[in-house]
Amino acid sequence: MWREWSADVFALAQAARKPVLLSLVTAWSDECAVMDRTTYLQPDVSSLIEARFVPVRVDADRRPDISDRYTLGAWPTTVFLTSDGDTLSGTTYLDAPRMIATLNEVADAYRDRADEIRSRAAAVRAQRVVRSGRQSRSSIDPIAHVRSLLLERFDPINGGFGTAPRLPHPFALLFAVSLAGDGDEEMAEVAAVTLQRMRALWDAKNGGFHRYAEAADWTRPGSGKTLEDNAALLHVYVEASLRLRDADCLEQVAAAVRWVRHVMADEHQGGFFNAVSPHVVDRTMYVDRNAMMAGAFIRAAALFDDVWLRDFALKSLEAVIVPAYTPGNGVAHVNGVNGAAGVRGLLTDQIHVASALIWAHAATGQLPYSMLAAEVLQFAIRTMWDETAGAFRDRVDPADPLIPFELNCHAACVLDRLGVLTGDTTLHDRARVILQSLSDDYRERDLFAAPYVVALREVLDRQPPAGLELRPVDWQIG
Repeated sequence: MWREWSADVFALAQAARKPVLLSLVTAWSDECAVMDRTTYLQPDVSSLIEARFVPVRVDADRRPDISDRYTLGAWPTTVFLTSDGDTLSGTTYLDAPRMIATLNEVADAYRDRADEIRSRAAAVRAQRVVRSGRQSRSSIDPIAHVRSLLLERFDPINGGFGTAPRLPHPFALLFAVSLAGDGDEEMAEVAAVTLQRMRALWDAKNGGFHRYAEAADWTRPGSGKTLEDNAALLHVYVEASLRLRDADCLEQVAAAVRWVRHVMADEHQGGFFNAVSPHVVDRTMYVDRNAMMAGAFIRAAALFDDVWLRDFALKSLEAVIVPAYTPGNGVAHVNGVNGAAGVRGLLTDQIHVASALIWAHAATGQLPYSMLAAEVLQFAIRTMWDETAGAFRDRVDPADPLIPFELNCHAACVLDRLGVLTGDTTLHDRARVILQSLSDDYRERDLFAAPYVVALREVLDRQPPAGLELRPVDWQIG
């Protein structure tokens, strides 16, 4: 039933005057597996889809660019699109009765008012104006604004921010830890309570951090443990161990490293698997997520003075990046073993790989790591920089541009770090342009504005991650 995402899908939808049914899934989600076994296997559902829709399925991990444009924040995501790729409506999990009702409603509306619906959906897309790089007219101090926001949202009993479901918010924690390290007592309380209470997300029996918790006290965790989430939290606990000298955080780092080694790593060849859940281990090695975990391992290695951890991180970078790398064309999204490199030209892979390579250079002093980081970043600048936006697009393809907020914040940090290594002031300048271009956007993001102030602290206030010591190298970017 399912087709792969391609231009042919939308050409078929246009010719048949049918809407597109996009199913966004992951290989490790229990909810996706259940929906496949129940909803989609119902004959009434499958026959209705075949008759009235052009169905396409996308693995959200393999195509993060598509996921970022259409996801509703959970998997499965079920989205109905026009033949132009514009969103009609969407939801997440649907049982068979609700799916049948939804399918009929969408198909009937599209049959009767296809041209009107397509025109309205296209107008909505046209309103997504890419922000130009300009100085914000706001007098609000971003650091003070986000600090106040964290205090307002902080749960002093359970730790964390906001209400259930409870999310880890790693960038908010990095920001709190950074301020706490500078002597901010209120942020020290926020960080200490949250880091302690959040350990309830850790699977005490099998290891690994769950992605979120349904309850405010961090109980009833959601299914699945991903490399991405565990890498992000490992960075947080390493940062807290170094800045706050917290013994519990140090213990959590050790437990996380042990679990990743034994469950999520290929200890023979190097590299890290994507996710684990009760029914499956997704052994795919995604380049950006491997780079995140390799960087975290390098930091943990320095924390414990563990040469094996450092060398395994370097081995993993080589095992994953080399098959995915093409000179002059950056890195692909999958490690490329057995020809499975998949999509190329995604910003997430270039930025996270460059970041990990800079950590590798800092840990070893070996120039090839920083030289490759520079080449990968130059590829991103050459192919994904959007001059109007003053920031990076999320992919090489300029059609339907998306300027990713969190990733651009991280890109500003990585550019600035490489600028320190190379002495190239244009990299520092570009990092500042990104921060300037996002200086209005961050205020609309509530707790998810935290990556912006983390980047401000690093780029403008010279507050890099704990333990990252960079010195100029004796080569120039060509």
